[in-house]
Amino acid sequence: MLTVDLVRTRIKGGELTLLGINPKARGRVLATVEQLLALTEAAAADQATRAEHLAALEEVEIAASERRIVEGLKKLILDRCDFKAAVEDPAPLRAHLFLKAAAIRRALPPEVPFDRGAVLAEAASELGLSPEALDGALYADLKENHHLRRFKTISAEGLLARYDLALKQAALLKAIHVIVHIESDDPGALREVFRALKFNRLLYRITREGAGYLLEIDGPHSLFEQVTKYGFQLAMFLPTLALCTRWALRAELRWGKQKLPLILKLEGGASDIDGLRAPPARLPDEVEQLLDRFKKLASPWRVQRSTRILDLPGVGVCVPDLVFSQGDAEGTTTRVYLEVLGYWSREAVWRRVDLIHAGLPEPVIFAVSDRLRVGEGVVEPEALGALYVYRGAINAKAILTRLEQLRGHD
Repeated sequence: MLTVDLVRTRIKGGELTLLGINPKARGRVLATVEQLLALTEAAAADQATRAEHLAALEEVEIAASERRIVEGLKKLILDRCDFKAAVEDPAPLRAHLFLKAAAIRRALPPEVPFDRGAVLAEAASELGLSPEALDGALYADLKENHHLRRFKTISAEGLLARYDLALKQAALLKAIHVIVHIESDDPGALREVFRALKFNRLLYRITREGAGYLLEIDGPHSLFEQVTKYGFQLAMFLPTLALCTRWALRAELRWGKQKLPLILKLEGGASDIDGLRAPPARLPDEVEQLLDRFKKLASPWRVQRSTRILDLPGVGVCVPDLVFSQGDAEGTTTRVYLEVLGYWSREAVWRRVDLIHAGLPEPVIFAVSDRLRVGEGVVEPEALGALYVYRGAINAKAILTRLEQLRGHD
């Protein structure tokens, strides 16, 4: 991902415009990218060190007007590189050699010069290494000496597409509030967008708007802590919008050292350019763990990943993670849904409580971390829904108890 200092922008009338690659310069930039990619693939084949690879990249000629663009492209290339130390822990090797060298130096007469090669060869022999291997391993833990083990290849056109996306992602790192309108001809695409919101643990509110949905997402700079982590997760959500037929985004930013209040507007449609679509969103880890634990219980309830979107017009939308179902002798099936909330804000919990009291169309259990300091008693006992507050991991037996309680409301 790009850092903010690599993003080129223009500010006019309180609006921030991201400056991508000028169409007139695109051919020249594309040729430069092809050189950078070729050098990186060769470095991976030769297992070059980071320092060697960076020096090779610096040799590529760049027009002064395109330097920041190319530096951004280099950053994206390096993000696809896997550098590792040749020796996991060279400290014992250094200690052995330095102690031997110190002892030999102390024993030498003043007129006899110190022979580094001889000391290195003797220490290498004692360690079962060649002198060259020992010499190369002494500072293998320094970042610049890590070797390029693997490069995740990409086409030059693909990298330029990644750059355009990375500009938008970097800008969202400075967001306070984001509003997105999405429409899709594919209901499955909408569910993937909602799942990505949940998987990235974003603070959001979903409401119906015309033929689509309105997403209101808190930005990282609306928080008092964990700003960097949350900002990264918001940026990782952005590619999922490419699943939608149409989308439009409006973000309130605090930009630059002066934290200028600016507006960023983006829009687009369905796209599958060189893998820009985000991969299908997984369930959050704690939900996957609950799914496994619940299946091991001797229970008449079946559990699976939910595909429903529960819409309460005028109040809001709920996107459950799991659905529990149980049939009876008359052939009637009881279903109860479960949504696991993130841990960023208590406000999200109160919004879910409002949904329960307003009358959701289906019974839902909302699982909430005790870090949010909300008690289960805030939900009325007769309501068709429940709040489950957990510490650490979600307890499958506690969920089973609440399922039976909600089933008794039928």
